[in-house]
Amino acid sequence: MKLFVKYNRINLLATIIIFLFASLAFYLALRYILMRQVDEDLRIEQHEIETYVKEHNSLPELIPVKDQKITYTVTQEFFKRRKFSTTELYDSLEHEKDPYRVLLFDIKANGKLFAVTVAKSLERTDVLIHSILLISFSTILLILAATFIINRILLKRLWKPFYSALNVLKSFKLDKSRPLEFPLTNIDEFAFMNQTLRTTTSQAMKDYSLLKEFTENASHEMQTPLAIIRSKLDLFIQNENLSEDQSRTMQSAYLAVEKLTRLNQSLLLLAKIENNQYAETTTVDIKQKIGEKTEAFHELWQSQDISVNTSLAAATVNMNKELADILLNNLLSNATRHNYSGGFIQIELRSDQLKITNSSRQSQLDQEHLFSRFYKQTNSRQQNGLGLSIIKQICDASDFSINYSFGDGKHSFIISWV
Repeated sequence: MKLFVKYNRINLLATIIIFLFASLAFYLALRYILMRQVDEDLRIEQHEIETYVKEHNSLPELIPVKDQKITYTVTQEFFKRRKFSTTELYDSLEHEKDPYRVLLFDIKANGKLFAVTVAKSLERTDVLIHSILLISFSTILLILAATFIINRILLKRLWKPFYSALNVLKSFKLDKSRPLEFPLTNIDEFAFMNQTLRTTTSQAMKDYSLLKEFTENASHEMQTPLAIIRSKLDLFIQNENLSEDQSRTMQSAYLAVEKLTRLNQSLLLLAKIENNQYAETTTVDIKQKIGEKTEAFHELWQSQDISVNTSLAAATVNMNKELADILLNNLLSNATRHNYSGGFIQIELRSDQLKITNSSRQSQLDQEHLFSRFYKQTNSRQQNGLGLSIIKQICDASDFSINYSFGDGKHSFIISWV
């Protein structure tokens, strides 16, 4: 959910709740004020009756008045205080019951005690309340609608620099030396954000450039001493005067140097791929490439008694030619290395994907860390844990997708390019 949508919802909900409570409070306050006004009118009517009785010692004559009713009833009971109440009385003119506010008090006239009831119609009061509430409610709805529309339009405009900055960041790449250019904005917070992003990305590009240069130089510089060490060890191993223990020591050192050399080559390859040094692409005939690789691996598979089944359809991809060789070499080497004598490899090529399946005694690989660097399911000293990571980097650089599946003791890697 977008931020301004969530803000609109919260703002609208809060506004509605506030308006509902305010409307209820306004209704109660308005009704209370109007009811007090009616009660005051009833008190004035009571005062006029009491004044008339004091002057004439008799009750005033009942004169029909619209929206008002007065009745006198002889009673034997004295009221401690006057009583106000709201009730419904029958209207003989309209032939229906209407709400009335009633005042009941006692008065003595001509030696008799009377209960006097003065009732005033609340119809106009209710009409006035409903009219005021209708106007208020309509005003509230208009305010809500206007607030929603204004917020929606205003927030979109206010957040436009933010989304513009995001679009600029989407196109940001560390291997590009050009600094980010954000659109100008007069909002201080977004201007500060853009300046911070510009500074941070510039520093990241500088650090990346230094790291790239260091990685390349270190890998290249390591190749020469490693080659020298390996050649010296070759000479020592060929020395006939070495004892058996010395020979084993030299062999162990030679294997360690070989492993270090392979590790250095793999890391150098990863650095080159990440640094986009294989940007040049061409149309590669995958079927032809697989045919060449199967011929190259034929003797190895034959010596390990691994049967190979192929189903190859015509398929071409747009990628770097050198990376295509490395990708197929790693896939087939991986399928061979983790196989067993009497096992099999299945190569299925379609126009949109390549699937390589191999038998293995190893259990399912960890999907979460499968393509992580230096991930090894076993503690084999012959592996550096970079093979699958290189495969994944090549697929990413070529805009391919790679998936892994396991079932019935078979490991499958599927590479799709459409």
